[in-house]
Amino acid sequence: GILLFSLLTPVAFAEDNTPPNAQNIKQMTLSDCVFLAVRHNRSIKSAYLDRVVQKFDLKVAEDEFIPNLTVTPSVQHASTGDGDDRYYTNKNSVSAEITEKIPTGAEFAFAWTDTAERKRNSDPEEDSFDSSWKINLKQPLLKGAGIKVNTAVLKSARIEEKKNILELRATISDTITSAITAYRSFVQAGKSLEINRASVARAKELLAVNRALIAANRMAQVEIIQTKADLAGKELSLVQAENAIEAARLALIKVLDIDRNIKIVPTEKIEIEPVHPDPIKCSALALQNRPDYLQSLHTLEIAELDLIVAKNNRLWDLSLVGNYGIEGTDEINRGNAFKKSQNSDRSAWDIGLSLTVPLYGDLTRQQNYLTKKTAFEKTEIANEELKVNVAIEVLDAVRDVEMKLRQVELARQSRELSEQKLEIEQVKLKAGRSSNFQLVTFQNDLIAAQNSALEANVAYLNALTGLDKILGTTTETWKIEIKK
Repeated sequence: GILLFSLLTPVAFAEDNTPPNAQNIKQMTLSDCVFLAVRHNRSIKSAYLDRVVQKFDLKVAEDEFIPNLTVTPSVQHASTGDGDDRYYTNKNSVSAEITEKIPTGAEFAFAWTDTAERKRNSDPEEDSFDSSWKINLKQPLLKGAGIKVNTAVLKSARIEEKKNILELRATISDTITSAITAYRSFVQAGKSLEINRASVARAKELLAVNRALIAANRMAQVEIIQTKADLAGKELSLVQAENAIEAARLALIKVLDIDRNIKIVPTEKIEIEPVHPDPIKCSALALQNRPDYLQSLHTLEIAELDLIVAKNNRLWDLSLVGNYGIEGTDEINRGNAFKKSQNSDRSAWDIGLSLTVPLYGDLTRQQNYLTKKTAFEKTEIANEELKVNVAIEVLDAVRDVEMKLRQVELARQSRELSEQKLEIEQVKLKAGRSSNFQLVTFQNDLIAAQNSALEANVAYLNALTGLDKILGTTTETWKIEIKK
């Protein structure tokens, strides 16, 4: 299997054992850094806020085939006539309608109405109670017919939800990667500061040796000027290194979105363990996990569904329609009217076909079809292009890891040889067989070699982190659970 993840698997979070008077000092491992980034980063918080709306959008789409009930109560009071012939009418009614669409495209509607009308200053016989119900059916046979066409919107919404989750995963992965590289930059700045402090200490030691040699008349007074100039340059580099570590700390805090006054103490060591990822396995893994490639596949699915609907919309509008209804009336009470509506012979029904044929002038449906067809074909091309690009990016990332590993080894050898070379030259200077110029040159060589080795180590680890991101496995590597 791929050994990439052996270096990247998180360890347990370091316990915060800082005393009360040091609450602004926080020891932090790389795992702590990732945890804080996922927990506090504002981009991730914003992405989760978007998920609230996205999940409700899916709920709305899934409601398409759920029956809808509408109840409409009504109360009316009227007066007609004048004088003794004036009478008043109170009319109240309630109606209910249930509509439902099923995946075949059929639409059902059931409507029920109950009305009571009472008149004052008139014969009771004029009071009336009516109750009726009716069922309507419309089933498309050409345009709008079929499960594929009518469930296309729902399927698209569910696919879009998958894309939204992938987008969230990509946001989290980007944040994790940024946090890791910022943490390592901070560690690198700290190690560079140590290198500069050590170089200043060596320069001061050399200055002391020069003064001793001058006092013993074994060195000319003028040669100490070069040592002093070198010391001044190294002290300047030390100040720059102190500024760099503060800049790196602030950059890390920006990614983590924590209090800018916190003094971070990184406890993670920069340790190199050689990893040789398999390009073939990495390519397959990337196609299985990369959010952008999976989103591209989902976009292709949606484009295909849009094309199916657009193609269906070009058909004639032929539908089977039918209605059935019953009415009941009583002049005594509402209950009898309702019973009569259940058993009355006053029923009516009809069934037939409805056809709408566009004969001339409407090109919008063909236009929409061509638009969706073109969009589908372009999405296919984009998907193939992305697939090729993913393979190239993986190969390039694997090559970069291997190259960075070679640089680590070469930089390590260069540093060790520079250390040995400087030790020998220091002995030779004390014996009067070397010069300040040669020793200062070797000291600067060592500083450059140490910084190169440090930079190579960090670059190699970042290359592994970059490969992890390219494979789309960052959240799995760090065992981050994505709340859907």
